Amino acid sequence: MKITVDANILFACLIKDSTTRRLFFNPALFLFAPEFIVDEFARHLVEVRKKSGLSDEELYRLVDKVLGQLVLVSDKDLKPFLPAAASLVDDPKDWLYISCALYENTIIWSHDLDFGTQKRIRIISTKELISIVGSLS
Repeated sequence: MKITVDANILFACLIKDSTTRRLFFNPALFLFAPEFIVDEFARHLVEVRKKSGLSDEELYRLVDKVLGQLVLVSDKDLKPFLPAAASLVDDPKDWLYISCALYENTIIWSHDLDFGTQKRIRIISTKELISIVGSLS
């Protein structure tokens, strides 16, 4: 199953050993994200480290594993999809995620309610993904 992951899912995965993290590493899922998610993570590194309780070394090891699960899609590849994304959601921070979903033909895994205003791309929560993954087994 192909899924575009947004930053709030990435942060949840890094902060706590939880269902989100286990889903993130499920082999039935092929995860994509716009490459700018790495910059987004870097901006929140201190906050993620504090909330996770991990040492710097533990966090960097986990970040390497998490990023290894993602196919990062370049901004250059997503640029042609930005006008369509802008027509679907108002928040410019969401445009690259929408563009990524359009480019890779995926659904989006997010808890961001702003995505719910559009109807073109399916948005799923962690709870919904658990049900879907359970049916794939």
